[in-house]
Amino acid sequence: MRMRRIPCMSQLLLIAALLVGLVGAGAWDAAPAPAAQPAGVPAEYADLYAMLAAKLRAIDAHITPRWSGERHDVVFSAELLAANSNQGEAILRPEAWQVVTFNLDRLQLVGVRGVKVAIKYPILVPGFPRSGEYLEFFKRLSVELKRRNLKFLAQMTPGFREPVFSALPVAGHYAGLTLERYTREARGMAEVIIREIRPDYLTIANEPHTAQENTGLSFTVANYTGFVQQVLVGLERSGVLIGAGAGTWDDLAYAQSLARTTLDYLDMHIYPINHDYVIDRAIRFADVARRAGKKVALGEAWLYKTRDHELRGQAVAAAPALFARDVFGFWEPLDVEFITLVGRLSHFQKIDFTSFFWSRHFYGYVEYGESTRGLRPAELFRQANLAAARGMMADPPRLTRTGIAFQRLAAR
Repeated sequence: MRMRRIPCMSQLLLIAALLVGLVGAGAWDAAPAPAAQPAGVPAEYADLYAMLAAKLRAIDAHITPRWSGERHDVVFSAELLAANSNQGEAILRPEAWQVVTFNLDRLQLVGVRGVKVAIKYPILVPGFPRSGEYLEFFKRLSVELKRRNLKFLAQMTPGFREPVFSALPVAGHYAGLTLERYTREARGMAEVIIREIRPDYLTIANEPHTAQENTGLSFTVANYTGFVQQVLVGLERSGVLIGAGAGTWDDLAYAQSLARTTLDYLDMHIYPINHDYVIDRAIRFADVARRAGKKVALGEAWLYKTRDHELRGQAVAAAPALFARDVFGFWEPLDVEFITLVGRLSHFQKIDFTSFFWSRHFYGYVEYGESTRGLRPAELFRQANLAAARGMMADPPRLTRTGIAFQRLAAR
């Protein structure tokens, strides 16, 4: 593969800006077992580090004895952050395409077989600013992914209200939004994506409580399932697999209800490993899908660095201060173990498509210290993107141990 070199600082900054989007076990290397309090872990996070390390060991102790070692044909993938539509109009700049292809080059070097891309509602709804240009961008991306023989999972969940997560001007669109209008517009977006963009997988809904937080709509199990069913009625799929799902922190009733629809697959997200979110909810989620004759996707996965009590009353996927913890390099041993264990879980539960979200940390982290510990999330994300861009631009690219863990996983 011919590599694209992007040597100048202006391009480095552009890459950084576009990266945020604003896994018989005897054949495997043993998952690293981090110490409860290794050197370098700040005192304020020592208890959290020890808790997460213990949780990861418990997940390993549950999966490894039960897994025969049989390999499933998992498409190990990563979030294509440079094409995440939460960036808004930044992805429409002419120079942004060079960053997207460069990001793809680097991801292919670590062995991805597919990418997950956020095509957020309502960017393809007629009347949304520059909707036609967004459509042309994603059509071009689809052609590029097919040329590279990469699988493509598109996810059309609602764009974030929180500015630190998204530059999309969604507040006005969400004002007065009803479930009827959302269903109608989402159905129209699904039709456009299937007809014009043609991904391999299209997730039409996920994380119901995140969607509720962003849109202001009520997504009870009944409402959520009804929405999915209305999108599916008479939908011409044209060979595109259609899925929906929930986070493992959401009630399993969402998966159980969706399993009774005509979806092709159920899509779960794994972030917190607290409580029973991996053992047993992730396992039960996959069991529900398979019993219903459906495929299983793990559309997003990353290790959420949070204590149990910090999850209370929070929208899990919309808490900037908690997500900002991910950027620090002292977490790297836990990220390595998480990737290894998600890989095992994917084979054990016969998951077809597994995508890791913060792919920037394959290339860099932020050093924790006096100058960084008190920074706001937006600034931490910016520094993390710069660190990742520097690692990506090296020739050959510099991989973190997290990136090496994914590379080993994808190569097996």
